[in-house]
Amino acid sequence: MKTKKSTFQLFLILALVVCSASAAAAQALSIKLTVDATQAARNILHSKFTIPVRPGPLTLFYPKWIPGEHSPTGPINDLVGLKLSANGKPVAWQRDDVEMFAFHCEVPQGADELEVSFDDVSQPETTASAKLARIKWNRLILYPREMNSDTIRVRASLLLPAGWKFSTSLPVASASANNITFKPVEFDLLIDSPVQSGQYMKVVQLTPGENPSHEIDIAADSPSALDLSPDLIENYRHLIREAQALYQSHHYREYHFLLTLSDNTMPLGQEHHESSDDRMGANGLSDPNRQLLAADLFPHEFTHSWNGQYRRPAGLATPNFQQPMLGDLLWVYEGMTDYLGAVLATRSGLLTRPPPKGSIGRPTTPCSTRRPRWATDQ
Repeated sequence: MKTKKSTFQLFLILALVVCSASAAAAQALSIKLTVDATQAARNILHSKFTIPVRPGPLTLFYPKWIPGEHSPTGPINDLVGLKLSANGKPVAWQRDDVEMFAFHCEVPQGADELEVSFDDVSQPETTASAKLARIKWNRLILYPREMNSDTIRVRASLLLPAGWKFSTSLPVASASANNITFKPVEFDLLIDSPVQSGQYMKVVQLTPGENPSHEIDIAADSPSALDLSPDLIENYRHLIREAQALYQSHHYREYHFLLTLSDNTMPLGQEHHESSDDRMGANGLSDPNRQLLAADLFPHEFTHSWNGQYRRPAGLATPNFQQPMLGDLLWVYEGMTDYLGAVLATRSGLLTRPPPKGSIGRPTTPCSTRRPRWATDQ
């Protein structure tokens, strides 16, 4: 039987929960983002978005500390043509004198929405070639400084070149022709969900009919580079089974190996929660020697979905993309993944004989800021 005291305590707890939820809702922010990638082959992406605002001082921040890169590698130098406006009129902005990723402005009276636009112009080998492109959302958006990522929701849409296909782990609301609208997601999930696109693409199902699904989404500069050997595909299917046996869990809705095979983009291996950004030369998986050098690429990045994404070491889990990451447990994030990736490469049959010296392993510096060891011959 409940006493008056316990009833009052329960009421008080419920009231606090309701107040906390109301406060969180009041602080939540919804951004509408539109990216025009029709000039992606020229390494130009046009970004436009709207942010709810109040009159007064406002500081916008460009994502600086990117998960998986472990350092302040946000490519701020690729941002050009920044324009702000409210109620159809330009709003002046000023870059911070010390924190070069921050932009200050004064929202005018009567304005409840700020319109922002800029272009992302990357180096040719970074994200695109004439026939394919990788959309990395952290390059295409600003957000109110010091706001936590989980209090921001983004509804993104993407316009691709005519005839290009796409793949991503990001949930899709609708797609028609070359125009895709994604479902609203938390800011950090958006940043963690790149989009692969291109004229020549192919999907290889690794767990057909199973839930969750796993697939390799291949983009290449020519149709001839899209075909993987049946034996290699079977090894990748073994990889999924061996990972499930090892980790005894699957915390993602689905998993995409976003594989780029091109001599025109930078070799790379970078992890995400529900996908991985994997890039090799055009014959990276058809040449036996290069295939051996890449044996632990998928196992390593796939392992990161558990170690580094689902479970992130203290210091590397930050509330936004402004707060610096602390790397004292990077040996767990990368070191343990390096070991487990080699184990899975062997168990799945991807690695069946001693590899060339230096081919196995990942550096504990950002994969995206240096050539991975498996790419040294490319």
